[in-house]
Parts: sequence; C-alpha cells; structure tokens
Amino acid sequence: MRPQQRLQRTLIVPSIFVMLTACDFEMPPSGAPTSGDDIETLPMQGVHGQSPAASGGVPSVIMLSPAGASPEIEKTASLFTIDQFGLTFSPRYLLADKGDPITFTNSESDLSHNVRLRAFGDTIDVIDADANPGEQLVVQLLAAGGYDVICDMHPGMTAFIFVSEATHSVFAQTDGSFALDSVPVGTYTLQLWTAASGFQAPRSVEIGPGLTSINLEMSG
Repeated sequence: MRPQQRLQRTLIVPSIFVMLTACDFEMPPSGAPTSGDDIETLPMQGVHGQSPAASGGVPSVIMLSPAGASPEIEKTASLFTIDQFGLTFSPRYLLADKGDPITFTNSESDLSHNVRLRAFGDTIDVIDADANPGEQLVVQLLAAGGYDVICDMHPGMTAFIFVSEATHSVFAQTDGSFALDSVPVGTYTLQLWTAASGFQAPRSVEIGPGLTSINLEMSG
C-alpha cells in the first residue's frame, strides 16, 4: 500500500453513451410516493406519473427543460461527493448536471480502494484510478448518460451516475413511478432514459397548475 497522503486530481472527461446492461442497485428516493392512496403526499405543484420499471436494477430517468431553452443554459455547478467506506460507495446513485464536479473520497482508515468508471454498458474505462485513504479524485463528466462505477479491489462495490443536461431531472422508483416537484407552469421538452432503450425521442408536454400526470410506460 502506498503511504497515506492527501492527493487531489481533477479529470475532465468527454465520454460516449452506450446502452446495454448494468449491475443491480438499491433504488434511490424519487420525491414523494406516487402509489396507492398516497396522493395527498404528492407535491402541490409539479409532475408525477409512470415510466418503465427499472431494467437490470437501473432506474429510468425523467428529464424536463423549458421548451426552446438552450442546452447550454448557465447553471451554478453543484458539488457532489461519492465516498468509499464500509466496502460501499455512498451514495450508490447520483444524478448530476453535465460538468458538475464529482469528488470520490476514501474514508476507510487503512483500506485502499479503486475507482473504475465506464460509460453505461461499455468496456472502455473513462477512469481507472487508485483511491487510497486520504486521497480525493475530482471528476467532471461532459457527456450526458449513465456511468457504471466499480471498485476492482472489491467487486461487490458498485455505484451508478447519471449525467443530465435538463433543468429538472429525477430517478424513477423501481416500479417506474416518479415525481418532480416545483416545476413551474409552462411548455417543456421531456426526455426519458431507460437502461433497456437509452434516450427516448424528446416530446413536448404542458405543465399546468397543480399536479400534472404523465404516463411514459408506452414511450417509444
């Protein structure tokens, strides 16, 4: 093992989206519940609905942007951290905007890890780096789509990153139900991504006052 040290590396990675299969993951939260009689728990303004169920353990992603908006809208970059501790990546699911800095850390006291990152379903490494205790690896992903994350040293450690260019994005639940709150009234371009089919053709949707329901299960 290399001596413990604090090392920060920044990688800006253009990548390619590929559609195949991925590992099985725990599902992330997706806003308020959208099943059964829980309608009273939904946000008072926004979108809820049904998308295709998770495929291979990977959830669908629902993306909304105001119609006519440039994909290069300036946004304040969010800072994300994926930690390695207790032989897990935490969080195991991450939804980020294109170019957001994502910092991989290792909080183990004396256990080294590895970060191997690939475009979803691909076999070509975008990143393959050591992750010793005290080190940081900062990554900026510039291509929209999914990314598998594994640790070569501990194959049971897996994570999934999705990079979106939309102004509103959310992971669906395992069953495909989803909710996006605080979406202003207006005309939006909606795009759906699934592990089985990749990016679906964009469509125009009208978001009205209160809750707007959208069914994406038959999306083609």
